[in-house]
Amino acid sequence: MLDESNIEDIFSNFSKYNPNSIKPYGSGHINKTYLAETKYNKYILQKVNENVFDLKSLLNNYEVLDNYILSQGLSGKYYPPYVKTSNKQIHHIDSKGSCWRLSEFLDDSTTYQISPSINITHDAGIAMGKFQKLLNGIDPEFFSPTIPDFHNPQRRLNDYLYAVEKAKSQKKEKAAGEISFANSNTIIAEEMSSIVNANHFMHKLTHNDTKLENILFRDNNYPLVIDLDTVMPGNILFDFGDMVRSITSIAKEDEKNLSKVEFNIDHFQALARGYFTPIKSNLHDDEKNNIYSGILSVIYVQGIRFLTDFLLGNIYYKTSCENHNLDRTKTQFKLLQGVISKQSEIATILDEILV
Repeated sequence: MLDESNIEDIFSNFSKYNPNSIKPYGSGHINKTYLAETKYNKYILQKVNENVFDLKSLLNNYEVLDNYILSQGLSGKYYPPYVKTSNKQIHHIDSKGSCWRLSEFLDDSTTYQISPSINITHDAGIAMGKFQKLLNGIDPEFFSPTIPDFHNPQRRLNDYLYAVEKAKSQKKEKAAGEISFANSNTIIAEEMSSIVNANHFMHKLTHNDTKLENILFRDNNYPLVIDLDTVMPGNILFDFGDMVRSITSIAKEDEKNLSKVEFNIDHFQALARGYFTPIKSNLHDDEKNNIYSGILSVIYVQGIRFLTDFLLGNIYYKTSCENHNLDRTKTQFKLLQGVISKQSEIATILDEILV
């Protein structure tokens, strides 16, 4: 819960109006997010999880990105406008050392955990594709990692292997099937590590957390991208892979009925067309040739990240029950199997779109 004694300190730096109400909002795993209502407006208030992010890098990255947006006259075109502090900063460090930011709440907006239609999937691809096109115009040298090794398959694999070694026997017994599957597919992470570590591979400024929930869809208006904490140097293989992971399943991330979890090739085609159309002229051969490997890697790595957390006692992701992360693991591995079964169809679709 939010410390009520801290609200006045927080809002006095953003607005002269204190909120009449404030309540938890959204389903994010990392930051604490609230919907705040004042006498005149609604806002999204976020407390940054400084245990996850490098705060110095995060503050710098937001300011560089927002200054670029403002210099191009593009405020509000790609993400909701931030309410600046009295010092004209996006973030406020309160008296307890916590980091906060405030953005406008858009009444006509909605987010989805599951894509309700092919059109929404296509629009999601367009939104992230256009955002990537914007980022292509910014020098990544001005940005620093907010989470070092965030998309590092080998690191995630090493973390998983450590968790298997240290986990209690009852945890390993409960996850025996998932451990067996993860162990038999380590080559996915190993090969992707070799690809991204190659000297010739192009690194760009990317969003790095492109799940469906990070897109705001609006009535009669273009969608916006949110959750910019991980905008930093990366590569589009992981960005597109995470969109495939979060959008093409048409099932909840923690769905217990695995018969509902399947890779939907029609949604994949709509997503790929939407995402790559704005940026395909800027893609290098190394990127085009490794899109499929990126998809496999992102899904596999997210699966072993959930499994790692389960084995170590659910210490990273928010959970509602002991087996929550294990349920999440199962959906990722089921989706991964579906993607592998459609490899030839995926290749045909990509060849058609990327010509």
